[in-house]
Amino acid sequence: MGLILCFVPLILVVALFTFAFKLKLLYQLIAVFLGLIAVLPISFIQYFLPELPGIGFSPILHALLKSLLLYGLIEELFKTLILIFLPHKNLTESHEARDFLQLAFVAGLALGCFESVVYYFDHLQIANSRGATLLYGQIAVRIMTSDVIHMTCTGLCGLFIYSCRNTPRHTSFLVVAVLLHGIYDFFAGFANNLRWFSVAVVLMAIIECRIKYSALTNPEKE
Repeated sequence: MGLILCFVPLILVVALFTFAFKLKLLYQLIAVFLGLIAVLPISFIQYFLPELPGIGFSPILHALLKSLLLYGLIEELFKTLILIFLPHKNLTESHEARDFLQLAFVAGLALGCFESVVYYFDHLQIANSRGATLLYGQIAVRIMTSDVIHMTCTGLCGLFIYSCRNTPRHTSFLVVAVLLHGIYDFFAGFANNLRWFSVAVVLMAIIECRIKYSALTNPEKE
């Protein structure tokens, strides 16, 4: 049940984009595959990356810098590289930016879902070793917040790639994705009520996607 729950957001989004927005299913499957590929180098680097030196840093500042570097910069750079291989030809001419953004959403959501599977099995093992029951509610909350931040930040990276192919280039889109992802993981790492600030970051990421998309497609409104 928990494993199926991990992929529910991806299935729903693919169905929505396929039937409501007529986005090609084949292109979305390619995006899912690219999202899976992105998990491998990101996980490898994060696992083997040396610990960030804490000399001269307070624990809070050290945690923030680690989140920005490890989860923000590294993940978003690799996702940006992967998005270069997303299908970008033969998209709907009148909605090319929208279609490419949606493909980026699918790739980011796929990555988030695959990470959620790892999270699920990790916590399932811990629960079994303690003779406890795995709390699906907690996992569902984590999946939804994590999935959304992955999806929206990847969307911002996708808009950056799109802007590179259709000048002018908007480097700020990538910078915002790095900052939002890093700050999200910083707050999500707290065990106290500060972790709820991560929800505010998720909402900010959704708003930023809307703002950046509008800035890209309607520059005269800036």
